Amino acid sequence: MRSPPFHLVFLAVGLVAASQSGNIVRIGDASGVAIAAWRLVLATAVLAPFAWRQRHELRTLSRRDAALVVVVGLILAAHFVAFISGVQRTTVANAMLFFAINPLFTALAGWWFFRERVGPRLLVSIGLGLAGVAVMGGADLALSGDHLTGDALALLSALLFSVYFTLGKHLRRGLSNTVYVTAIYGVAAVPCLLALPLLGLPLLAYSPRNWACFAMMAAIPTLLGHSGMNHALRRIDASRVSTATLVEPLLGGLVAFWIWSEEMSLATAGGYALIAASVLVLLSDRKRASAG
Repeated sequence: MRSPPFHLVFLAVGLVAASQSGNIVRIGDASGVAIAAWRLVLATAVLAPFAWRQRHELRTLSRRDAALVVVVGLILAAHFVAFISGVQRTTVANAMLFFAINPLFTALAGWWFFRERVGPRLLVSIGLGLAGVAVMGGADLALSGDHLTGDALALLSALLFSVYFTLGKHLRRGLSNTVYVTAIYGVAAVPCLLALPLLGLPLLAYSPRNWACFAMMAAIPTLLGHSGMNHALRRIDASRVSTATLVEPLLGGLVAFWIWSEEMSLATAGGYALIAASVLVLLSDRKRASAG
C-alpha cells in the first residue's frame, strides 16, 4: 500500500494539533497576550538550534523578502493575540463562526496574488465546511453588545490568519520550513513580550498551571500545529490548507466532549457530518492541490 506524501502527513498532524488550542487555553487563566508571548518564546527556543544550522538561507533572501518575514511574524503575533483574546471575550460559538470565514479570505487572496485556481470543488468544500460550523454554532450564536468586542477580534483574527498564510506561501518557496517558522515565531514573540509590561502584565510571575498552559500551547498548536500547516504550504495551495482548517472545530469538539464532558447535541453531530463531507470534497480535489 502506497504511503501518503509527507506534506499531507504533516498537514494532518498540524490540523489535529492546532485544533486543540481552545482546549489547552482552558488550562490557564493568563491574559491572551501572555499566552501568545510565551507559546512563541518557548517554540522559538526549541527550534532555534535546528534552524541555526541552516541560517545561510536567511542570507540568500532579498531585502524585500527579509522585510516580508518580519511583516509575517508581526501579523502572526496579532493573529494569536486577537484569537485568544476574542475567545476570552465572546462565546466559543461566536469565535468559531467568525474565524471560520478565513478560507474565503484566503481563497480570494490566493487568487488575487498568486492566481491560485478557485475551482467548483474548492467552493463546495468551503460551503459545506461553513455550513457545518454554522449548524454547530447557530443555536448558541449570541450577537449582543456584550460580545461585540470578542466577535470583532475573532473576525480580525480570521483576516490576519489569511494574510499570514497567503504571504507565507510566497516565503516558503525560498526557505525550509524549520528556518521559516523559527524566524516568524521569533519575530512574533518580540511585540508580545514588549506588550506585557506596557499593559501592566507580569513577565514571569505565573502559576504552575499557567506555565503548563504556555508549554502545551508551544508544543502542540504551535510546534506541531502551525509548523505542520506551514510545511504543507510548499506543496499545497494556501486556500486549500486554509479550507482544511475547517476540520478544527470537529477535532477540538470531540476532545472537549471526552475531556471536559461537553454535551454533543444533534445539531453538533450534524455540523460535524457537514465538516467531514467538506474535507472529503477537498481531498477529492487533491490533483489540483499541489502548487509545485
